[in-house]
Amino acid sequence: MEQIQTALLGATVTIIVSLIGVITKKVVAFLDEKGINEKLNRKQYLVDIAVNAAEQIWQNEDGAIKLANARKEAIKLLNENKINITDAELQNLIEASVKSMNDAFNSTKVGVIELKEEEK
Repeated sequence: MEQIQTALLGATVTIIVSLIGVITKKVVAFLDEKGINEKLNRKQYLVDIAVNAAEQIWQNEDGAIKLANARKEAIKLLNENKINITDAELQNLIEASVKSMNDAFNSTKVGVIELKEEEK
């Protein structure tokens, strides 16, 4: 009985994973067809520029000042390119950009060697 349940569970998981894969492909194809992915990529690109600029220009400031300046610069770039964006979408894109930048920084860190005094 336990073997049957295990087999059924395995089959169910396989079917669900397959369905998720098919649905994901359909959604991506739909978004590509409507040009939504291209618009989102363009927005993310401009927000990335603003976030990187804020990090470079205001590197000695605290996070709130960097965020305010990144928002201001992103809105300026998006307006110059005639791209509309909501506040929520801008916030999410900035957070994604900061996370991506932090992940890239953390993945390139070299191990730190900690020196300890010898025990006597």
